[in-house]
Amino acid sequence: MSDLRLHPAGDDGEVTRELRGLYAAPTSEAYWTELEARIMSRVHELQLDWRTELAQWARPALVAAAVALMAAGVALFRHRQAEAQLAYDTILSPTPIPVETAVRPIPQGKREATFRYLIAH
Repeated sequence: MSDLRLHPAGDDGEVTRELRGLYAAPTSEAYWTELEARIMSRVHELQLDWRTELAQWARPALVAAAVALMAAGVALFRHRQAEAQLAYDTILSPTPIPVETAVRPIPQGKREATFRYLIAH
């Protein structure tokens, strides 16, 4: 730990007294009266009302709400667009044909031909 002293001998008493005198609060009553008058005049100049604060925040709040609505609209549009694309891809993409239906022979006997004729008409 460092030992911070102004004088190496360790006698900072005189410097400390001088600094305390320099930074001490004013003892004059006139100083405090004038300070209070300046503070109160500044307070009376300001309009400290919740309506003025609300009015100052109204425009930024409306801008933030508009940005949030636009972002939600874009997200909803993109979501619907993705759903529509998925639906089109599902409907229009060719479905794989099972191998057994592609290579299964169709029976050509007299009995099967009659059966197909009856079903078709």
